This record gives sequence, C-alpha cells and structure tokens, in this order.
Amino acid sequence: MGGGPPGEAMRLTPTSFAATGEAVGRAEDDRGKIVAVRVVGGIVGEEADVRVGHRGGNFVHAHWVGSPAFSPDRVDPGCEHVEACGGCPWLHISRTRAHAERAARVEAVLAAAGVHVHVEPRAAPPNEGRHVVKLVGLDGPRGVRIGAYQPHSHEVMRISGCIALAPKLRALTRLPLLDVPEGIIRHLIARESSLDGAVLATLVVRDDHPSIRNLEGVFRRAGVGGLAVHRNTRPGDGILDPTGPTSVLWGVPRIREWVHHDGEPVVVEIGPTDFFQTNPVVGRQIWADLPDPGPLLVDLYCGVGAVAFALWARDRQVRVFGVEENPGAIERARATAARLGAAATFAGGAAGSVPLPEGFTGATVVLNPPRKGTSEAVRQQVDALRPRAIVLISCHPEPMARDLAAWTSTGWRVDSATAYEMFPGTSHVETVAVLTRAG
Repeated sequence: MGGGPPGEAMRLTPTSFAATGEAVGRAEDDRGKIVAVRVVGGIVGEEADVRVGHRGGNFVHAHWVGSPAFSPDRVDPGCEHVEACGGCPWLHISRTRAHAERAARVEAVLAAAGVHVHVEPRAAPPNEGRHVVKLVGLDGPRGVRIGAYQPHSHEVMRISGCIALAPKLRALTRLPLLDVPEGIIRHLIARESSLDGAVLATLVVRDDHPSIRNLEGVFRRAGVGGLAVHRNTRPGDGILDPTGPTSVLWGVPRIREWVHHDGEPVVVEIGPTDFFQTNPVVGRQIWADLPDPGPLLVDLYCGVGAVAFALWARDRQVRVFGVEENPGAIERARATAARLGAAATFAGGAAGSVPLPEGFTGATVVLNPPRKGTSEAVRQQVDALRPRAIVLISCHPEPMARDLAAWTSTGWRVDSATAYEMFPGTSHVETVAVLTRAG
C-alpha cells in the first residue's frame, strides 16, 4: 500500500477522528510498518481515496480526494478555502453527524478518566457565525499580510470573506497589505457585537511602532469602530501576554454584549483583551441552561462577569463573588455591577490565590478555566466552601475529564454533561458539567 512518499495515492477507511478534526485510518508504509494516516476531508466509516501530503512525527498527513461510495453525512463545504485553510476541518460533514461525534468524543474522554456519564449534544442555531476572529501577520517586502495559518504549517494564506465569521468580521480577512515595518505585527484579533454590530479590533505587536497610527483609514474602511494595540514581546505562539500593556488608539474602547433578556437586556462590556464566548448566541444558550444558583454564587475565572450577570438576572437577590486575573476585565465587571445595582464583588487575581469570603459557604460555584483546566489549589478552595453545586465549563475535554475525575474521587457526582456546538464546522466542543454531592 505504500503509505509514505508525498503525492502517493492510497485507499483506506478511517476508524476514528483526531481531536484536531482529521479522520484517522491505518496503512502499511513502504517499510512494512503500520502507520496512522490523518486524512483532511475524511469521514469515519467512509472508504476514501487519499493522497499523502507529508509525514509527521507519529503519523502521515493525507488529503481526501474521493470515495467509491460517499457517506450519507458528506455535504458540500460551501467554501472555496476549505482545502487550504485549517480553520473549519468539518465543513464537509453534516452538522447532525458532526455534533454527535463531538458529544461521543467527550463521553469517551470522560469514560477513559473513570467518569461515566451520558453527554447530551446541544446544537447551535443555524447560520450563526463566530463573533471573534484571530488572524496572523506575515512580514513581506511590501508590507504585512493579514491571514490565517495553513494546516500543519506556518504558511499564511489570505481568506477572501470567511463564511464562518459574523458578517462585519469578514472584511478583516480581505485587508490590503499593511504598511508597517517587519517584525512589528504578530496578530490581529477582532470581535463583533451581536447586540449592535460594533467591531473592536486589536493589533498584537512586538513594539508599538508609530506607523501603526497610520492604519486608521484601512481599518475604518473595513468597518472597525475602534482599534487597540496590545504589546506581547514573549517568545512562542501565545497570542496575548497577560502582563502586556494595552491601549486604545482610536474609536470605541470596548463593545457591548447582552447576556440575558427578560424585557430589558442585561448588558456587559468587553475590552480589547477580555475573554467572552466566541459565539454569543451559544453562550446565551449555555447560561440559560445553567441551574439556578440559589442565594449565593461564586464565579471563578469570571472574565467580564458574563455568567455571573446572566444568573443574577434571573433573581436579582443573588449575591455574587467573582475572581478574574485580567485587570481590565475586573474593572469592567465592577462597572457593570455598579450600573445594574447588583450585589456583586469582583476580586482581581489568579483563581486559587484569592481568598473566598466565608459568607459564601454553600454557594453554587461556576468555573470556566483556561485550556489547562483547574489546579489542585482551586479544587481544594472550592471544596472548602462546601458548595451546593459545582458547574464546570470547558472547551477541552481532556482537562475537564481530569478535573471531574478529581472531584468524583472526593464524593462529588456528575449530574449532567452537555456538549454545545460553539464552533460549527470544527471538532471543537464546549462542554458543561453540573456536579452535586453524592448521597
């Protein structure tokens, strides 16, 4: 069968999906060794003709070129960039199949960690685009090109109007070359409000060079309402530096999103480097599905307070204590609490290092940690509160499985787990687990 040299054709039937979205099958290479073949554009269970791209460390990369019999779940991707861009690896799979696969993966990852629970899939509304775009800057002799990385490479490609994005963000994928010296621009992040359509963009730079001030016309023509600069001089691929300075050059310094709507919408404000869900509609699905917190709520990794204010809006007698490391987000959460008249206190600092008030014993605790999950210090701090319930929100099943296994080993029970379609067209999944004390 071959299985190795670039350009070689082969036929195989994938048996699983990788976490990054490729369908994975096995083939014998030219040395008689069975190797894993990751097929971009493949579908588990569909016999496929593929063409080898290159070898990775432990597997072979290949591209789907055809099938003797198409899977009933194969659909037209509807995007001219699907083969070159790695942003939406599941556009060729029906949304019904894709979402079932996400939930099944989460269930399998949890089970492997000893947490056996049914994971309920929850689909996003149709035609709902992402309200955040993260692009990369590539230096060239005539300026900086803004685009997206191609799969498994650091080559940057231009995307002409990405269909996965909210409408106003698509213009940012068609920016002309930016007249900025080499070595300045690292990334471009932009968010479009689903409340009023305002767009706030942030250039992540190595140096706040004066030439950036000359880009106002370019960004205004692309529909941007405000431009900020965030300096990140750290090595590596991390987009933001938690300690890096951020300043707004012109226009709106933040945008607004609503988190709850019962008559008058409850609105929060989001700054240039604040965390907020990529898909606000699905975020509101999640918050609406969360159990009532009771009289006390502790929100760890609270960001600008989206979860806290969504739950507070159901019962405005709820007392809230939130913890967030981003100082700008804490400032905005406090301003929202003052504007709404909410009994909410927000403390700046890393979760686990900020003392939790004794008066919040028995609270419902919500955690939406970064990719690595929670620490032992956080889990011990939460347990010390003797909470009535724990709500864990995660965009990565593996750290969630570790966290749930740790809690279930100390007397907690997972009452429910729900997989949300936060990123249609991808294998990524947002999962919410609700825990209560066993017995």
